[in-house]
Amino acid sequence: MRGLIAALSLALLSGCMAPQASGPVTRDAGASMSSIAALDPVRFSGRWYEVAAFVPEGKSCVIGAVTFTAQKSGDLMVTEGPCADGRPTSGLARKVGPGRYAFKGDEIWVLWVDAEYHTAVIGYPSGPAHVLSRDLSLPPDRKLAVEGILEWNGYDVGLLRPARRR
Repeated sequence: MRGLIAALSLALLSGCMAPQASGPVTRDAGASMSSIAALDPVRFSGRWYEVAAFVPEGKSCVIGAVTFTAQKSGDLMVTEGPCADGRPTSGLARKVGPGRYAFKGDEIWVLWVDAEYHTAVIGYPSGPAHVLSRDLSLPPDRKLAVEGILEWNGYDVGLLRPARRR
């Protein structure tokens, strides 16, 4: 009996010492998440600007701008930024499923693209998401569609913030 009480006490104490999230939780981890099945990597290629994101406090932007370049293999070359530090980063995002790419130890999921490939929503199963546009604006009809897609995928749209411009 003493062993059981000691084990329970230890379990309770270890729960108190668990690391706390550093900011607000933007996505319900229990919610289903889905990527776009019919993504055309060639049409998706090109320069996109971040118009909204779940931005951690104190950051001027998360990615600022990103360029995707379709590869013959179905993978995407990704060039992010420049952002706050002024340096772009790049790498190969390997296709792992429909609209899903492994990139820098995480996965990028293309959650939605409008019919003209003018607005896109990308999300990460780990939580962050970005709203991308071919220009620096997001018309009201697309904003509504973006919010619906994010909610469908478990995101708290109340925490979505417009990207800040310098």
